[in-house]
Parts: sequence; C-alpha cells; structure tokens
Amino acid sequence: MSSITFNKDKRIGKVLFIVEGLEDEMYILHKIFTQVFDYQYEKLNRLSKYKPYNVKDNPHSSIFVINTKESNIKDIENTDGYLDELFTKLINDYKFPVDKAAIFYIFDRDNKSNTNTRTFEKLIKNLKSSRDPNDYTYTQGLLLLSYPSIESFTAANYIDNTFEIEMDTGNSLKSYLHHFHKFTNQKINQDTILSAAHEMLRALTNIGIDDYNLDDFSATNLKVYEYEENHYSIYKKYKLLSLLCISLLDLGLINIED
Repeated sequence: MSSITFNKDKRIGKVLFIVEGLEDEMYILHKIFTQVFDYQYEKLNRLSKYKPYNVKDNPHSSIFVINTKESNIKDIENTDGYLDELFTKLINDYKFPVDKAAIFYIFDRDNKSNTNTRTFEKLIKNLKSSRDPNDYTYTQGLLLLSYPSIESFTAANYIDNTFEIEMDTGNSLKSYLHHFHKFTNQKINQDTILSAAHEMLRALTNIGIDDYNLDDFSATNLKVYEYEENHYSIYKKYKLLSLLCISLLDLGLINIED
C-alpha cells in the first residue's frame, strides 16, 4: 500500500471551491481546511449568506467556497452569466483574486438529479486543470465528481473497500450511512481523511488507473466516468467513489509515496 503523508505547512495561495450543495460539501470543506489544516475559510452560498472562519491576518493561503445557482451540473456552463457575476462579486466585494486562484468544481454524479451525460463528458474534457485556463470557460478549473454523491467521501472516511459498495442515488447512500451513527461528517479528522485518500487510490487501481497527470486530469477523469457509467448501465447502481481527495493532492496538502 502507498504511504500518504500530510503537508500542513504548505502555502497553497488562494483556492476557490464551487459546489452544488448548500450544506454537506460546505461543511466537509470547512472541516478539512480549518480543523485538519489551519487555513482561513470563507463561504458565500446561493442565498447570499457570507461567513468567514478561522480568519488570519494577511493570509498567504485561504479557501473560498461558493454555490452554483442550483444543484445541477448544467450551472457550470454559466449560460445565464451567474458564475461570472459571482466571480465579479468575489473580486470586488471580498477582494478574492479569482483569476489567480486554484479552482475546483465539486459535483455529484447522481443519475436522478444530474441527467445530461453530454454535459458531463464536455465538462470533464474541458475542466481539466485547477490553475490553467481552458478554451471552454476561459478560466481555470478542475471538475471532481463523486459517485453517486459527496457522501461517498464520507463513507470512505470510515468504511474499508467502499468501492465494492453500490448505490443508485445520493439519497440511498445517505439512508445507508444514517444507520451507522458514527459515520458522520462531524467526526472527520486527519486519520479518517487518510483512510479516504487510501480508498480513492484503491478504487482508481481497481479501475485500472495507476498513474495520472494533475496538470491535465481529463483523461483520468474520463476513464473513471466511463467505468462508472458502464457499471450503472448494467446494474443501475454506481460503485462508491469520491474524487475530492484529488484536490488535496493537487494542492500539495497530501503526498503519496510508493
């Protein structure tokens, strides 16, 4: 098994997470970046509620989390200008340099709520780097999916071989985890995140992925997506997998040694 270590002194600059959920994703990211790591964290949800946490003086590293307009992958396409307006608001009102930030899009591949496969394929191919602009949105951004939902990350914090568990929807997975009162986001810590990272790597290996390029994650992302879609087409369920830990690898906050 690969050895995974944490790099808690890493300067990561400005980091923007764009998520679809109002609660779970924001809570998980808050837990990771203020309690496991010690970074300034700010959130602005789609209800225009802003709140800073763990505020630092002139922080060299900070996290900002925002919502898309609705809980749907199509909102990343930004056809109504919502994200552009939100980026402008971050720059003007909160002095957050969006153009210089690493950007991650955290979304669910729940076939009941996000149904447009063409949209997924297009975004996977284009949102391939957290820091390098693409020819689609003309901004940087890396799309990281959870199958079927962000609760797969929660499960991976506590359950061994989570990739062998199958669920059709995020709601089904929530109900499953609800039966295990100790498997909660509130109990996430450094040790459980270590487990989640190992579970993600084990899942990638099972898919046939032993290497990947964080500067252009599209090929790996597409291989995972096609594997999960093929599995769903046969069994009507996804194998539990969240790629959230890729963001920690990309930021240099966790290191992998064989």
